[in-house]
Amino acid sequence: MNIKNFTNAPEQLRVSKFIAAPITDIWKIVSDHEGMTGWMPMISKVELVQPNAEQKWEEGSERHCQFGPDLLQERIVYWNPPYAYAYSIADMHIVKDHIGVFQLAEKNNGTQVTWIQYFNPNGIAPKRWMAKKVMLPFVMKKALKNLTKKVS
Repeated sequence: MNIKNFTNAPEQLRVSKFIAAPITDIWKIVSDHEGMTGWMPMISKVELVQPNAEQKWEEGSERHCQFGPDLLQERIVYWNPPYAYAYSIADMHIVKDHIGVFQLAEKNNGTQVTWIQYFNPNGIAPKRWMAKKVMLPFVMKKALKNLTKKVS
């Protein structure tokens, strides 16, 4: 996957965690859009809005995620089971030109899970700093910790 096909924004955040579970078990969880509420912090609801042309919830589909007080309008822009998927979030008050990537790689009888966020900061400086330095790193690390518990 060439990220430049989707955004020119720089990589802002990356978290990675080894999970002692088969890649197919991890993929089953991370690719279940509505199931995100069971392991993703601050996501209280996921609404599947529009399937792709093949009527699947894969590349080209759209979902809305209730993230705290914000409604994230997301589009799946890349889908390669069980190794990766990427999603974009419509420009909002703290980020623009966003792409998030979940990558899974088989490693030592388990799976290395990497979550990368590309975006340009948006909005006023204190909110940008809080999002990049506090909120998003917390959410990303906690999500991978929760994912580990979910497959254990």
